Amino acid sequence: MECPKCNSLVSAKARFCDQCGANLVKDVTFLHHKALEQYHRGLIDEALYLWEEALKENPEFTKAHYYKGLALYDRGELQLAVASFKKALKGEKEPFRVYFKLGLAQYGLGDLAASVESYRQALELNQKSAETHYRLGLSYLRNSDLENAQEALEAAVRINPEYTRALYILGMVHSQKGDNLSAIEKFRFVVTISPSYIAARFELGMALFKEGLLKEAADEFEKAVSSKNRFAPGHFMLGEAYRKLGEFSLAIGAYTEVLKLNPKDADTYVRLAECNLQLDLLDAAAKALGQALVLNPNNRDAQYLQAHLKEMNTPHKPGF
Repeated sequence: MECPKCNSLVSAKARFCDQCGANLVKDVTFLHHKALEQYHRGLIDEALYLWEEALKENPEFTKAHYYKGLALYDRGELQLAVASFKKALKGEKEPFRVYFKLGLAQYGLGDLAASVESYRQALELNQKSAETHYRLGLSYLRNSDLENAQEALEAAVRINPEYTRALYILGMVHSQKGDNLSAIEKFRFVVTISPSYIAARFELGMALFKEGLLKEAADEFEKAVSSKNRFAPGHFMLGEAYRKLGEFSLAIGAYTEVLKLNPKDADTYVRLAECNLQLDLLDAAAKALGQALVLNPNNRDAQYLQAHLKEMNTPHKPGF
């Protein structure tokens, strides 16, 4: 480390500079640099102690308030982090990063109105921050303000056209607005840029499914589970797509994968029973319904199918 007064090399444990005699234990800049060193080594408690010592010497030391806020944020103490960031704002000449971090902490606390205001203040200082537009969009979305969320996310994408996180969330906004075609467009672009983005691949399948494009939806769900085999929602929706396509054997295979991952999923047993009934596999259907009713005796679909199955005297496809 260096002495802040004369730039001579000094030990981190030094109390005074040998060259100029500066009192290092009282020097806020030296304490701050020591704290940063501890912080970057993951020693949060030690860093916080040093910033507290610096603030005892100078309560208006903006850097200490800001970095103390970062450390508290990292430790999950969001309310204290908010207080530190607000103190940092009082003396910060370039407060963009402080407003941004303040918005993150407020978002984490669920104070969405405050986080929106902090991000808007940050954007007044730097309109070209795609990350800030993105975070603003998230705050609006979490507050169910879909129009403003879309506007903020589109601003992020204009700055960075291949910003996959923003494109993905923008697709989610379109889905929530019922605009499946726009959602499909966004999710397709995401998986083109990042083929391993499983969440986007799954949501692309969901949007295609809602639009009735079942074969395309099945293809996307298949790709999702191929990349992440233990992805139960992907297997379930693959089963749903195949079931609606009339591919009952393939649907049974997909539902079976779901039950390997979650053997207590009563609804999947019901779906499995439906497909077995369509194939006249009555014993398999009865077994699946029995499992569903053990897990949830009040499952109405399972009760209906079981009663229907008992009325069948000869194997045939049920008329439902």
